[in-house]
Amino acid sequence: HGSMVWETLVNLVCRPPRYNYDPDEVLGPKRFRIDGRLFERVDLEVMNERRQRLKCSHYMPVLEGNRAGQTTKFPCVIYCHGNCGSRVDASDCLDLLLPQNISVFAFDFSGSGLSDGETISLGYYEQEDLMAVINFLRSSGLVSRIGLWGRSMGAATSVLVAARDPSIAGMVLDSAFSSLTQVMYELANQYMKQVKVPKMLINGAISVLRKSVQKKGNFDIRDVNPEEASDKCFIPALFAHADGDDFVLAHHSKHLYERYSGDKNIITFGGDHNSPRPAFFFDSVGIFFHNVLIENAELEASEAPPPAYAADLNHPAPSSAATPGNVQAPELHQVRLTPPKEAPSNAWGDSHSLAAAFSPLVGQAGGGAAAGEDGVMEALQSSLREMEAELGPNDPNVIELRKMLRDYQGR
Repeated sequence: HGSMVWETLVNLVCRPPRYNYDPDEVLGPKRFRIDGRLFERVDLEVMNERRQRLKCSHYMPVLEGNRAGQTTKFPCVIYCHGNCGSRVDASDCLDLLLPQNISVFAFDFSGSGLSDGETISLGYYEQEDLMAVINFLRSSGLVSRIGLWGRSMGAATSVLVAARDPSIAGMVLDSAFSSLTQVMYELANQYMKQVKVPKMLINGAISVLRKSVQKKGNFDIRDVNPEEASDKCFIPALFAHADGDDFVLAHHSKHLYERYSGDKNIITFGGDHNSPRPAFFFDSVGIFFHNVLIENAELEASEAPPPAYAADLNHPAPSSAATPGNVQAPELHQVRLTPPKEAPSNAWGDSHSLAAAFSPLVGQAGGGAAAGEDGVMEALQSSLREMEAELGPNDPNVIELRKMLRDYQGR
């Protein structure tokens, strides 16, 4: 029982529900129209530093009259999804950005969607995925300025990358967390408060959870700290958070906003972590990206290099043969297949699965506080046995956990 609960908690960090999908069914047609204008989606792969293939889609306007060998560089927004998400989540960006001649690049982080990888890391390895995508786009000859739009895990990842790459033009950060360790403490407190589990046990649980995640996900939750990175960010940023978010509490965005070094603004709205965002949020995002990507920047024409997709993907470059007048393409709103609200692809952190994971720790109805404490103790004792078997009885982490449990039982 205890080990099963513990495995569930570890999976909430590095192996939450994964959204598997059929691109042909969910992403819709390769060519489509928005208000009569023609756009296209190019599917491709980008290799990250760990030699994992990232599944990607680049949405771009199709322009009339380009000469052979001529490439139009568009500003580009890279969409970064949340912990249970995928590139499918970028569908809501398309009719906001594409009509402004801003291309949209969406991808599945490693360990998410259809990309390679078995686990996620809530920003630690995802920042390397995002850097690989940025480097690919910069070498493609297809984009001018680059912006980032991240939600939850994707927002935290964007902050970590912006601290390393000051040439990003700007970023939208929806529901970013300031510290992964702090999120873990808050979630543990939230779901254990009903049985008054002592703080000593919660601290011990987080400490052991950290070691378990290191073993399964090969990263330390303490190293995922966007708040520290925000001091080194100097690019414009728009922060956003739902005031009823019980998964990543709204104070995380406020702390990031306060420490952020660049030009910044923050907006809040009703709803929770997974709620559909209100119209004024999208209006604010559209204005923000217009200001940082288009204002004072003209579309740049370049003779070289040739479009990367024409050479690498057997995909024809836009030409006068591919004009709105002679290509059959449906309107986007007629073909978009929006997943249902409860689908993992629309969940940027599933607080319901968290409640289910913590429920064995707080006991069954009528079990009371004692049942809750027993559940936590059982999970910690199970972890102590596993750590002793793996690390030996004299490992400092084993000694620390054994002392904490002994002190608690003797209180």
